[in-house]
Amino acid sequence: MAIAVQPFEGTYELDRNHSSFQFAVKHLDLSTFRASFADINAWLAADGGVLVLEGYVRAESISIVEPEFRAHVVRGADFFNADAHPVITFRSTSVVLGDDRSASVSGELEIRGVSCPVTASGTYVPPTEDPFGLSRAGVELRATVDRRDWDMNWQLPLPDGGDALGWEVEITAQLELVGKV
Repeated sequence: MAIAVQPFEGTYELDRNHSSFQFAVKHLDLSTFRASFADINAWLAADGGVLVLEGYVRAESISIVEPEFRAHVVRGADFFNADAHPVITFRSTSVVLGDDRSASVSGELEIRGVSCPVTASGTYVPPTEDPFGLSRAGVELRATVDRRDWDMNWQLPLPDGGDALGWEVEITAQLELVGKV
């Protein structure tokens, strides 16, 4: 990837109506369980040639409806433990944009009070003016992590072998960002 000229200037904030953050994990070796978070926020700041991408999601805002499931996954100590750790955060240490509109973002992802390095890859669309005169840009990123890195060790063996829940979790973020005026 040839490094692109950095096209951002100033600060860009998340357009929450046109952005999303999800995760996906294998369930019972039968299907992929997918969930998203409703309460998300992110911003991208350009300072000279350096870009910083930060964001957070509120664990409680996960798209799980069943009360028992919510109690176990969202509030339970086996997974998000949202009462003790209500916010999942990310702060980049490196943002590299390619001239082919590829993007690589490395940083620290904190879940349950545990911070681990993560590198996500994807694409970006440089800032462009929308019909209302605002500067907008897009970033889509994907990373695969091992949930055990954040002490999410719950597991149940299946009767015929295998695990009830996959260890690898795919994280995706689709961010539409608006330049601050």
